[in-house]
Amino acid sequence: MTLLVSPTAAQAHAYVIGSDPVDGSTIGKVPAEVHIYFNAPISSISNAHIYSIQNGNLNEVNAAPSRVSPTNAQELITSIKTPDTQPEGSYEVIWTAIANNDGNTTYGIIGFDVGYSGTGVDGTTTLGPGSSNNLESVQKIDTTAILSIAWEWFTIMALTFWIGLLVVEQLVLSAGRGSGIFAQVRKRTYALEWLSLSVLLCGEILSLILRMVRLANALQQLDVSILLRLIPETAYGSIWLLRVLLIITAMLFLYFTHRHKQVQLPEPEPEPITNFERLSTEEMKAINPRKTRLLLETSTAEPIPAPRHNLIWLLLAGLITLTFVFTSSVVQVLTPHASAIVFSWLYLIAQGIWLGGFAYLAYVLLPLLSSAELEYNTETLTFLLRRLTPILLAGMGIQLVAGLFIGEASINDPQQLVTNPFGRTLLIQIVVTVITACLSVYAICWIRPKLTHQALLLPVVKADLPARRTRQSELNGTRRQLKLTARSLVVCGALILLCTALQQFFAPPIEFPNVKYDRQPITQQNRPVTSQTRQIGDLSVNLQLLPGRVGYAHTVIILINDNKGRPVTNAQVNLTVNMQLMDMGEGQASVQGGNPVYIATFDKHAAFSMAGLWDIKVEIQRPNQKTLTETFKITLTA
Repeated sequence: MTLLVSPTAAQAHAYVIGSDPVDGSTIGKVPAEVHIYFNAPISSISNAHIYSIQNGNLNEVNAAPSRVSPTNAQELITSIKTPDTQPEGSYEVIWTAIANNDGNTTYGIIGFDVGYSGTGVDGTTTLGPGSSNNLESVQKIDTTAILSIAWEWFTIMALTFWIGLLVVEQLVLSAGRGSGIFAQVRKRTYALEWLSLSVLLCGEILSLILRMVRLANALQQLDVSILLRLIPETAYGSIWLLRVLLIITAMLFLYFTHRHKQVQLPEPEPEPITNFERLSTEEMKAINPRKTRLLLETSTAEPIPAPRHNLIWLLLAGLITLTFVFTSSVVQVLTPHASAIVFSWLYLIAQGIWLGGFAYLAYVLLPLLSSAELEYNTETLTFLLRRLTPILLAGMGIQLVAGLFIGEASINDPQQLVTNPFGRTLLIQIVVTVITACLSVYAICWIRPKLTHQALLLPVVKADLPARRTRQSELNGTRRQLKLTARSLVVCGALILLCTALQQFFAPPIEFPNVKYDRQPITQQNRPVTSQTRQIGDLSVNLQLLPGRVGYAHTVIILINDNKGRPVTNAQVNLTVNMQLMDMGEGQASVQGGNPVYIATFDKHAAFSMAGLWDIKVEIQRPNQKTLTETFKITLTA
């Protein structure tokens, strides 16, 4: 089912697939560097900011700007200043990545703990879209996203129609029967070529601007210089410049060839008139002598571009399409790499031939061959469809075969067709593509032979007989059927391209390395501390929390000794408990003196109800003494 995915849509944005320290882990000491690994090459514009969380505040500890590893384009390295002096506790890495190949921006957060956990998980590694990548925000359909999808859609439609137009005109509309009609077609399509190239050019400019807008939204501070680096410091920017240059070259070539590079072929020998044309002409003379004379006097020789111009047009179309392939990171993850490029390029070309060719037939050729002209030009229409059929079938077949190779890199689990937005879009595209293929086969294998058969039977009957009028009516009905089918197919093609634009926005599901992350062993360096001793004024206070695990009632045991080591039994100890990073509600207890051991019990619902770092505020009151206060930090495990 994945054979219908478009290669340009399979451009996986740069998402995190691993990190060191691992997201969600607890380690023994602060590392000198944080390494983040992505599923695609990233640009040097990418950055990460590392923060130490102390008392609810974020303190940045970056030693220098982030850098891409010189040996791995998918690794971002960020150094921590004086790691030996950094405190224990929770650390947060806020990263922003710009994919080198497609220029799209992604971002997210990675967290790890040093010594003790302040995030609610101790020794447990968590890796995936729910932790490292902020997929909900990146894939949010906001105003910028809607504009990006819309212009991507317009650009793909323009490219598809332009390829179909070029292929049909260069390979089908050649000198021969109906060349006079073909000359009229070329005149009408000149404006359509300008429109397609103009949409491509505007689409590229707006696409770059929208990428800059998404990057600006992801940056913590707006920096215009960083936005301008998107062109020179990404492969996308370089290929974007080349693509814009090729589009402008095509526009200039269209302008000069239209005005100066046309070659007028010599008047060919008149073609033998067929029996059908003779009867049709006699009938039309009786109806409209002037129109018949104009049709008969129209030269069958048309001004067509020189053969070298045909090659240049096809070369320009191939190069522009190839630049779209190079900005798709799917060719970076598929192996062999050369095969990925070739199949992606063939997919786009075949899509233009198939969908663009039918759009050209529906909105350019069929309207021209309409009404009374359809009957006069029936043999021209059947001749045209006969030449167009193998090209359309070849385009459809190549697209499906190329998509089969490309699709394997996008969907690896059939469940993703339902659970992932990219997969759901792909599923819709599959259904619409099947409908489009059925319509294509119906038009080519059913309507075209029927039209040819009716055209051959029409001249057998004289013009003044009722049977001829019946066959004319049947011929007009088949023509309307062909026109309706072709336009329905174009609508389905537009939906397929809309799905392609949505797939480019969502990107394929993240494929994480097949690595099993186990709970880290508890060592002396990273063991959660549930017993602590502090010097508070002239007192030595030892606090123990039992059992130190979520889901149980907890007992706080406090031992107090004076500066001579003697137990203090006449104090009143007040305890206030709350979670450090999340307000879970304060739990309070008060213990009177009279015993060297001060014990307070907290119900499992009143305090210590979630794994993570908890603050235990201890207040000691003694007769005729100053009140002493200290806060202990104890980590609960799940």
